[in-house]
Amino acid sequence: MTLNPSAQAAESGPDPKVAAALQRHADGTWTQADVDLIRSIPELAAVVVDPTKPVEVTTKEALINQNGQAVESNGKPLPASELDDVLPPHHLTGLPKPGEVILPAEDDGAPTVSTRAAITGGTWKMTHVTHTHRSYLGNVIYKYHHWAEFNYGGGKVRAWRFRDDDITNANEIVNVGDRRIVDSRTATPAASATSKMKRKVELCVLKYGCYSTMYPYVYTTVKGTGRTSFTSGV
Repeated sequence: MTLNPSAQAAESGPDPKVAAALQRHADGTWTQADVDLIRSIPELAAVVVDPTKPVEVTTKEALINQNGQAVESNGKPLPASELDDVLPPHHLTGLPKPGEVILPAEDDGAPTVSTRAAITGGTWKMTHVTHTHRSYLGNVIYKYHHWAEFNYGGGKVRAWRFRDDDITNANEIVNVGDRRIVDSRTATPAASATSKMKRKVELCVLKYGCYSTMYPYVYTTVKGTGRTSFTSGV
């Protein structure tokens, strides 16, 4: 993470103590004195990520039936109140974007490439991981989402279908890079497969410019049994 004061910030004469505290927030060397200083300035406390609290991470999953409906493990449709927690918004297509990389399968001896050809049988499942970043005042600065839909059966991950990510609930200080920094999936079929996505997010505040660059990411690993796990960070 780096501190890049804008020309406007330099002209307005930002407080060097505050600028230094923001820099230490960005590079992870902040002190309690830095925390107290930023908290004492309401306009900054409202938009600076609180490093004293862990990032909120949630995961939601559902099976997808033959009609494209999200259902519970017993086949009953997911309650309408829970659909938005699992399914991606309509403006996302989940289709491959320029720069997507297909990595070799995670199984020894498995195919090194895979296609998105339609398959029959097996079970489709959607997993949705969300990172929520909050300010010192507790309001949301932005949320980073990663969706991965896969088909499994016979102990194998048989195919990927929907893969996408998004930034939502973004505060006005958030600048999101146009392209993913990382966008890859491992080939199928395989006993396990991984979808990786990563973005560049800059946090820019008045007087102090873009004080921090973050790289939120989610790496979701899915298994031929239908189980999932993930690693994430910034």
